[in-house]
Amino acid sequence: MQLSSNIRTKNIPARAGNCHVSIKPKLAEALPYEEAQLKGIFMRFDENGDGRLSKEELRKAFKGLGSHVPGLQAVFALFCTDRNGDGTINDDELDILVKCALKFDGIRS
Repeated sequence: MQLSSNIRTKNIPARAGNCHVSIKPKLAEALPYEEAQLKGIFMRFDENGDGRLSKEELRKAFKGLGSHVPGLQAVFALFCTDRNGDGTINDDELDILVKCALKFDGIRS
């Protein structure tokens, strides 16, 4: 995963095709995730039950999914998919995040 040197501001429009969010299953024998399964996994980390994922909740979710750099993954997830700029990932934005994660990890439904 590389940081792009041309990223200067959070106001750059998010494009799912440019999102580099990686999900690696903890177990080598883990079956591929489907979109609904991965979305459900992320939402289990919604600790305060507000229906949105904060950066810390995203960090914990990525850590639970086996990311080696969960904090960085959370920052990338917010940057790429927080379309309304509120600092959290809502349900619609989570759909984008899940599609992006599946695309870049080769995890197919």
